[in-house]
Amino acid sequence: MPFVMAGDLNVHYIERGAGEPVILLHGNWATCGWWEPTLNLLPEGYRGIAPDMRGRGKTEGPDHDYSLAALAQDTLTFADALGLERFHLVGHSLGAGVAMQLALDHGDRVLSLAAVAPPWVDGMPAEANSPERQQMLKTNFDLFAMALKALAPTAPDDAFWHRLVAEGHEQRIEAALGAINTLAQWAPGDALRAITCPKLVIAGENDILVTQPVASRAAEALGAQFMVIPGVGHSPNIEAPAVFVELLTDLWRSGRR
Repeated sequence: MPFVMAGDLNVHYIERGAGEPVILLHGNWATCGWWEPTLNLLPEGYRGIAPDMRGRGKTEGPDHDYSLAALAQDTLTFADALGLERFHLVGHSLGAGVAMQLALDHGDRVLSLAAVAPPWVDGMPAEANSPERQQMLKTNFDLFAMALKALAPTAPDDAFWHRLVAEGHEQRIEAALGAINTLAQWAPGDALRAITCPKLVIAGENDILVTQPVASRAAEALGAQFMVIPGVGHSPNIEAPAVFVELLTDLWRSGRR
């Protein structure tokens, strides 16, 4: 269970493999555990590294404003603490927003960018901005478990899934509220085209949160390839890990061609 001091955080992370570094950023109400299926399928030549973001999992440290810019800086400080000069970035949901912001701010550090079920690049719609719902999810574990399963309908209902649910629910409410606040304000739009590394946006065909038009708009803004994985919801990294890793591998290798 490795930890590393990175700024004001004692960051918990998991890793697999050796070679080109790949930093994987989880979503809201999640932890680094969501990347275990990906890490277990990594091809040779890659070092997958998945941290628990601030306010989540086993990472220790104070709250901040939880803006995407601040979370991106957390990630860069984490990379510096591990001595990673350049790295591939993979982000899921909220983590995709963090990854896009980091690549926008520090494109010279990013080898490639994969945004999985990415958030709204023109600002989260008002109807999705519900602090009351975030409070309810924190207060009512059964409601939280049902909501999470609705987002990943084809994820096996096994011990691994139940661990992810339990770990995710431990997230600080400050982090949850900060997430919806920053997503409501974050609207880089077509400025994302300034990111010049190889880019890929991945969506689940049946995602009820980040619908295909939302993900397609992110791909358009980035100037990225857009891939839809059939039959899965919001979390293809959990629901279809083999297909997911194949798409990532193609992206990583595209930069060498």
